[in-house]
Amino acid sequence: MDKVFVAFDQDIPRYACTFCYHCQSIWGKSLCTIKNRGCCWYYPKFTLLDIQRMVKSIDGLQVLEHIRQQPGTVIHSYIIHAKGSFDQQLYDHDLAKGQLLGEGTVEDQTIFYRTCPFVLEGSGCTLPPRFRTIVCNFFICSDILENPILQDQFKPYIEERSRYAKWVEWENLSLKHALMENQINLAENFQDVIKLLQELALNIYAFPSLIPVELENNWMQGA
Repeated sequence: MDKVFVAFDQDIPRYACTFCYHCQSIWGKSLCTIKNRGCCWYYPKFTLLDIQRMVKSIDGLQVLEHIRQQPGTVIHSYIIHAKGSFDQQLYDHDLAKGQLLGEGTVEDQTIFYRTCPFVLEGSGCTLPPRFRTIVCNFFICSDILENPILQDQFKPYIEERSRYAKWVEWENLSLKHALMENQINLAENFQDVIKLLQELALNIYAFPSLIPVELENNWMQGA
């Protein structure tokens, strides 16, 4: 018996799934060098709110510096984009041969050839949940969400995720306005931004504890 539930890391919520470590979903398939990387194909975009959470503690500052030092990291005005690896040669080969995985079911087939820079093969994400992006903390694959047997149980999860996403968007917009008022941005005034984010109050969202959704061992048969 597996389950999806709400977990917290120092008041930061995420959706946890005990099924992931033995998942057979197409979303977790990897054609990269790192085979056992689950669905960690997303290149995380760390927002101002993510960064503010990091700069409030020593360990968070260390994580932020680790993100900055990644070879694929690009610092934009109001986000930090950490780009991972992409097996371009294999993707081009499979594309030319008409052998791309997930045709007709997955819109972006490059996901099978990408790997997040922070995933460790066989272990998952190396970043603490409190410093991960909202995308990473709240991703649940469509194989689970769209299963007719589970849709009613997942309705509160989808609704709360939507409300939380709107709050995160508002917080990021407020922080962006604060930076604009001070005429600074991450790309040109990184240390000034860090100092300002440290000074500004960090707001906390009171995310509710939802009833866990239990998954029977044969739950995928209903898909």
